[in-house]
Amino acid sequence: MTRRLGLSSASLVLKRVTFSLIVFLTFPLCTQASESVLRTLSARVVSVDSDGAKLDVDFRHPATEKIQRLIFFMDNQSGLSGIDKLQDLRSGQVVNIDYVEGEKGRLLIRHLVRVRLSGPPPGLENFRGL
Repeated sequence: MTRRLGLSSASLVLKRVTFSLIVFLTFPLCTQASESVLRTLSARVVSVDSDGAKLDVDFRHPATEKIQRLIFFMDNQSGLSGIDKLQDLRSGQVVNIDYVEGEKGRLLIRHLVRVRLSGPPPGLENFRGL
């Protein structure tokens, strides 16, 4: 009986250590993942700072139809498609933005694409039909 008691207490200690290790390794990963959730929206450009680090947009909330002014910031992880720099954007253009919320609630651009709203596909601008 003593032998059984020794094995079960060792087994219990092993289970506790294993559980503690799993919790310790998993908890930081969960908190880190919740801080960097990637979100996407489409919005209309209002203005771009002259240094190209900040973008103001108007976002129409799909449920409430209210327009919200949002301010996005570029950082070393930001990427652009279809434009070389933020200053290439003009007021009124529509953009798709993938972003995360950073320190102090700053919205950080991860990927930005200018959306072409109308017109023929590239190469067919002068096509007049058959």
